[in-house]
Amino acid sequence: MILIEPNIPLLKRYIKLYYIHTASESDFYQRIIYYPNYTTTLNIYQHSQLSWTEYSRTHSFTPNPGFLSLLVAKFDRSREIITQGPLDKLSIVFHPLGLNYFLDVPLSSLISDHFSFFTHYGESYEALLIQLFKEPKLERKRDLLDQFFLKMYRPFAEERLIQAINYILTSEEPIRVSRLSDKLGISRKTLLRLFQKHLGYSVETYLSVVRFRKALIAYQESEEKPTLTEVAYTSQYYDQSDFIHQFKAKSGLSPGQLYAQLKTLKEGLFWSLPE
Repeated sequence: MILIEPNIPLLKRYIKLYYIHTASESDFYQRIIYYPNYTTTLNIYQHSQLSWTEYSRTHSFTPNPGFLSLLVAKFDRSREIITQGPLDKLSIVFHPLGLNYFLDVPLSSLISDHFSFFTHYGESYEALLIQLFKEPKLERKRDLLDQFFLKMYRPFAEERLIQAINYILTSEEPIRVSRLSDKLGISRKTLLRLFQKHLGYSVETYLSVVRFRKALIAYQESEEKPTLTEVAYTSQYYDQSDFIHQFKAKSGLSPGQLYAQLKTLKEGLFWSLPE
């Protein structure tokens, strides 16, 4: 796996990174568990045949030409990805609300469940994918992506939602929906409408995903590992019991079990590779 960040300063505000994931072995097999996140990811596969269930998707190699683009933008519990055979994958990870700056429609119109087939950009996007997957040089791939998204860029005008997300991500205290709506000077109904339209989440579900990610980051990025009680407190859970309950709901594992098998892909991005 190879990771690279955008090179254009404007894009760095909205796109966290690009990463390339490849495997050439005909008998390659990998099972990855990934967890709820407030980032949004566009995954593009070449030579991939897809099957899926409610909590899992399987990518199998096919010699047929063409590309498969999947948008992962809304999910509140862990899912798995199984890969069988050669893999050629490119992923674009957007910061919170990042993809909204490159769309001319609300994000909610493009997402359904834990992944959605993505065809929004049309022919120009298909032409880009042909170039990207033929290009051998990483920096050139990055530049092609940068050029494309710079053309797609448009200001996202919903300032109230931007303020809400910034407040949620930076707050060090537990957040209630009523307090958030009061802070923004809008009704709970309006706040919910904004979240549903531009994120696809209810406010409460989004808050629960942020708490979960903060708990992962607080533990995984600390050199001296904190106790679970400390993590529960710093991540804004009500108490350790609530912390454990929410972790099991999001991942199917207790905090201790999840932390033991978690792998850090990059700052704030994690997965696990179960046996």
